[in-house]
Formats: sequence, structure tokens, C-alpha cells
Amino acid sequence: MTVRLRVDLAYDGRPFHGFARQPGLPTVQGAVEAALADLLGQPVRTTGAGRTDRGVHADAQVLHLDVAPSAPGATAVIADPARAARRLARACPDGIRIHRVARVPDGFDARFSATARRYRYRLRDGVDPRRRGRGVARDPGDVWSVTDRLDVPAMRAAGRELLGEHDFAAFCRRAPGRTTVRRIDTLTVRRVPEGAVRAGRRVGPGRIDVRVEGPAFCHQQVRAIVGCLVAVGRGRRPPGWLGEVLAARDRSAAAALAPPHGLTLEAVRFGPGVPAAPPPAQRGRPGPAASEAVGARSAGV
Repeated sequence: MTVRLRVDLAYDGRPFHGFARQPGLPTVQGAVEAALADLLGQPVRTTGAGRTDRGVHADAQVLHLDVAPSAPGATAVIADPARAARRLARACPDGIRIHRVARVPDGFDARFSATARRYRYRLRDGVDPRRRGRGVARDPGDVWSVTDRLDVPAMRAAGRELLGEHDFAAFCRRAPGRTTVRRIDTLTVRRVPEGAVRAGRRVGPGRIDVRVEGPAFCHQQVRAIVGCLVAVGRGRRPPGWLGEVLAARDRSAAAALAPPHGLTLEAVRFGPGVPAAPPPAQRGRPGPAASEAVGARSAGV
């Protein structure tokens, strides 16, 4: 007999070679499993809600694992999950933040019980190329800075081409034997002004947030979408071009991938009866101060 636990966490993707465990390489899953094994006194294997690539961050990753109650440290963890979360947080390396540990029903599955995943991609446009790299203190390391001023209405119109269920083969890194049919429920492009405003005109670069939500995503799908949106925003392609790329079902028809560091797994939603994620005040990915080195159901995007 085993007890199933749920772990909610956030992480800065920069120190790790992606989320999924890889022999001999530092990964988020590997680090958390090692900390859990020490805490519980038994080997553990976790299942995650999404497999993010190297350099991709998460504000709301979810794991589940099964624990044998007879193991040396299991009784204390099961009896007091809140204290276990604090101990686990101390045991994890910099760049990983544990939000909570909770006991859940045996039927809960971090991967298959999830009904939706939301990713956020942060852009900063209009960056003076002579100043790139300076002002790093203000850049938390999860923003793709581009020199061009991006046309947000055009990007928004282009995004509408992708709503609904389609074959996203042109936006995916194919995996043998796996379908590339996915559904996008929402895709928003929103400007978040930054910098000083003089005489009604914004001075300096501004931030643009792209949010994409759906039940699941293919490998690199969101980064491929953002790369195409930026091509439209730069005026290199018309908004309707994304519909043409979608219809082509050929990866070579799309733009280059957006870099991984601008992407964050922002939320994972579960069906009725599943406990909600921690409230926003408890969430947030560890920033550079925490580490200078500073999802098919959701593959690495």
C-alpha cells in the first residue's frame, strides 16, 4: 500500500538541463527526487504536469509521487505535509522553490488529471542595440529583448489563426508515433508598458506578454508560435501567414524558435474536486538572487 503526494513548485530554468531527469546532468526533476529520497528515506519517482526544456521556467509546476508509509521518513511527511514542504525547500538547490506538499487521492495524476496548461512568453521590444546587456539588474532573465518595435495588433490578429483544434505539425518537434493534433483555447498578446512616459509618449522599451492556454502542447510548440508571432510583429510577414504555416504542416515553413529563457509554465489547471494551486501571493519563480547560475500531455515546450 502506498500514499500519493502532490508537490507544487516553481523554478528558474537557467541552472538546469530542463525539467526531466537525465543521467549525469542537473535537472529539476532529478534535484527534487534526490531531495525527496533523503527526506522520505526511500527512492522516489515523480510524474510532472509538463516537461519543460533547458532554460524554460515554471511558476506552477506540479508533481505526484507514491510513498510507502513504512519508509523511515514517510510517517512524518504524511502526518505533517506543511512541515515536509519546508524541509524539502531547504533540501532543494537554488533556483527551485517548493510551494507546498499535500496528500492527494490515489487517482490524482499530475500529468493526466490536468485539464489545461498555460504558458507565458515575455518579450521586450524597441531595445537600443547599444544598451543590450546593460540593465541586466532590471531584467529577471525571463525576457527576450528585440531591437524592433513590434506591432502588437498584427501579432494578436495572427494568433487568432491558431485558435481551436488543428494539426500543429509545422509548430512542433515531431516525436515518432505521437500525434501533433492539439487545441489552443486562448492566445493573447498584451503590451505591458515599461520606461518613462513624456508628453504622452512612452520612452524606452516596453514589455509584451504572450499567453497560450490549452489542454496540452507538443514539444517546442509555444516557442515556435512565438517565433512566428515576432516575425509578424516585425512586419516581415502578414498576420494571415500563420494560417498558411498551419496548413503547410511542415516545420520548415515556420520562423525560427523563440529562445527558451522567455518561456514560463505559468499555470496548470485540474478538473473539479482537485485542490487548487497555491494562491498567487505564494507563487513566483526564484529570481537571480536565488541563483546566479541562475507539456502529448505537455512535452518540453
